[in-house]
Amino acid sequence: MAHLAAILSSLALLAGFIALTRYETRRGKRFFAAERALLDTNVERTEFIVAHVDLPAFVRDEVHHALARIGHAIAHLSLQAVRAAERLLTRLVRHLRSRTEVAAVPRENAREFVKTLSDFKDTLQATHPGVDPLEVP
Repeated sequence: MAHLAAILSSLALLAGFIALTRYETRRGKRFFAAERALLDTNVERTEFIVAHVDLPAFVRDEVHHALARIGHAIAHLSLQAVRAAERLLTRLVRHLRSRTEVAAVPRENAREFVKTLSDFKDTLQATHPGVDPLEVP
């Protein structure tokens, strides 16, 4: 049944095509002339491409170009990531160095304090004799 429907529909389309071309020939006018001319141009271009272009070489060349662009994009993104990490680490080092410089400034005062404590300890030892821990009273 499906075969019969396919045969009848193709016969109806063939009869319609023949009737349309006879009508257009008698009138000297084409239906949808601009669209059909555009379709004819596209079909001719497609036929030319199929006949003259080496499709496997074209596909290979296009894949090569696509992979090169993808590789370039990956390299560019990785370089941006490395530069972002570099900026972050530079800021961190700058911050740590500034904290070290601030902490290094009071050391001069700390040395004076240690010197004062050392002098006080010497004075304390001079006024109080040392106690021997082994002596029991």
